[in-house]
Amino acid sequence: MASHIPKGYAQDRLHRYLAHFTRDPSNVTDLYHEAIGWATDEERRERQKKYCEVASDYYDLVTPLYEQGWGQQFHYTPIVPGVTLRESMTAYEKLFAELACLKKGMQVLDLGCGIGGPARTIASTVGCKIVGITNNAWHVERGMALTKQAGLDGMVSLVQGDFLKLPFPNESFDAAYSIESLCYAPDPAACYKEIKRVLKPGAPFTFHDFAMTEKTSRFAVPPRRGTYGPAGDICWAWRMPGWPDFWKVFKMWSPFRGFAHMIYRLLILLGMRPREVSSLMDMMWYCTKAVAIGGKMGIFTPMYLFVCRKPAKAKE
Repeated sequence: MASHIPKGYAQDRLHRYLAHFTRDPSNVTDLYHEAIGWATDEERRERQKKYCEVASDYYDLVTPLYEQGWGQQFHYTPIVPGVTLRESMTAYEKLFAELACLKKGMQVLDLGCGIGGPARTIASTVGCKIVGITNNAWHVERGMALTKQAGLDGMVSLVQGDFLKLPFPNESFDAAYSIESLCYAPDPAACYKEIKRVLKPGAPFTFHDFAMTEKTSRFAVPPRRGTYGPAGDICWAWRMPGWPDFWKVFKMWSPFRGFAHMIYRLLILLGMRPREVSSLMDMMWYCTKAVAIGGKMGIFTPMYLFVCRKPAKAKE
């Protein structure tokens, strides 16, 4: 079985991804905030042209870290008190399949399947056949190894492809869904058009994704008390999900993050780790904190659910 660490996983993957977000690709230890959040129109257009490359480089880098830290399911989920995060994720995936109107025997498309964690849960629960699509080759290799291990290789398959150019015939799926993926499409309208093309008339399409709320305006509401895993709230982790998850949340606790950063800076100084590691840690830390803070303020949700259906007739 393929390891969760890809062959050749090393500094080159880190450099390749970070180089997309600096005006000096030879020095990715100095990321330009303007190139990330305030890029020029020309910079944005150039990066958009390479959207598949940027996304694939990102997942080459972070997928092993995601699997090591959080498991095979790369999405947010409602937390069930007293239940582990993994169990909460599985319970949500089963509920999601119900909301998505998935039935036994259906041919279903999973857009942005990752390494296939949700697809395996849904296929084994519902009895439908799922084709997952991702633009990352490692997702396919790792995902199919895990699918075979689970004995589901006859029900779940993963292919490499592009949301904007789906490699499937017209009207070839009974249903489609996506979990935290379509927000990364460079042209959402083109993506939805392709999904409509490959669905049969009347077929359901369901997805949950990142979304800003009506409270998005700056300082619209004061931060709410209470938080969750990405905020590194170890008291919450102690009380709520279960002991195995405490250590996952502990790694996101601010004091631990500061300590880990000091250790890595020492290792970098001693030449035992590449300098780029510091940039990667900062990038992932600030992204995670932004999700937590946005959720606490009520201006953002990582799992806004949409339930749609392709018209049964052409004029609908």
